[in-house]
Amino acid sequence: MSQQQDTAHKDARTNDHVGRASVGKGLFTLITAVVVVGSFIALNYALAIADMWVGFLFALYWGGLERSNFKKLPNCIVGAAVGLTAAYFLHALPLAFGAAALAPCIAGVIVLVFFQIMGWFVVAINMTTMLFLTVATIPSIQASSQYPQLMISMALGALYFSIVVWIANQISRRLANTTRLTSSTH
Repeated sequence: MSQQQDTAHKDARTNDHVGRASVGKGLFTLITAVVVVGSFIALNYALAIADMWVGFLFALYWGGLERSNFKKLPNCIVGAAVGLTAAYFLHALPLAFGAAALAPCIAGVIVLVFFQIMGWFVVAINMTTMLFLTVATIPSIQASSQYPQLMISMALGALYFSIVVWIANQISRRLANTTRLTSSTH
């Protein structure tokens, strides 16, 4: 492993690459996160969506791993939908058709994994697909969740968190422009 790779690996483990925020900025960020998350929970309750974890999982992947990159948002949405759909079929088909459905289900997963390995059809088959497929096939989730509710929760999470990030980006740009204008006049 090169020194650059080793440093990147260490940074990924320890968050050393993240600048240290002041206590004030840290508290502001914490309060903002509490408001955003609390609002999302309240919205889920208001809409009677019990499986809000799906929206949070989407936010974790798109926000954390994809860094809220709007160019990657469509792939994340489609990938999550494909992963949830594949997980649904892995559960529903054997229930409906018995053991005869296992072979086509396993073949479908093998095709998804092969497409992922090859980098084919990345708008629909990507790491988001694999994450949602993996989580949504957990037996306790399959036993207690309904597919339409999972899709609604994912769509709500994608919509809500993308709007929140868009608004935060707009505010950040305006503050940066104001700061730049103020500092250039002095």
